[in-house]
Amino acid sequence: MVDMTQVMADFHERQAERAIKAQTEIEHLKQAVLGPLGEAGITRVEVRFDGCGDSGAVEQCECFDVAMNTVPCPEVAIAQFDFEVAREPTGEGPLMLAGALDSLTYLALERFHPGWEINDGSCGMLVIEVAQADFVLECSLRYTGYDEHFTGL
Repeated sequence: MVDMTQVMADFHERQAERAIKAQTEIEHLKQAVLGPLGEAGITRVEVRFDGCGDSGAVEQCECFDVAMNTVPCPEVAIAQFDFEVAREPTGEGPLMLAGALDSLTYLALERFHPGWEINDGSCGMLVIEVAQADFVLECSLRYTGYDEHFTGL
């Protein structure tokens, strides 16, 4: 017979371990992206995501200079790290800055808004203020609501 109490305890333990690994990877990626962004003169980054219908994706990454002009994301590699949780881009070679920003966004969503892609999904963006090393995840949760009314006649 399966002991559901033990199954749930094991599940919660694995989830706690994964959360710790995800947070470690988030911290690594935060530090790894700041240098290359600052060196390129980028002051702000907005990584937009959208999820609905049991799917979701990072859809756009915009980088801005001090005058808030859009500039391309530099094509530079970030510091090597052995990721266990982050979605890494497929292919050979080092993790590039754009891929690191995507991975950071997915990790933040998993860590702070699990299920962001389910049903009506969520949308928003990860905003990075480079000079202040400030990272903010803006997430709008969508849902279908309805009102029921019963009237006796």
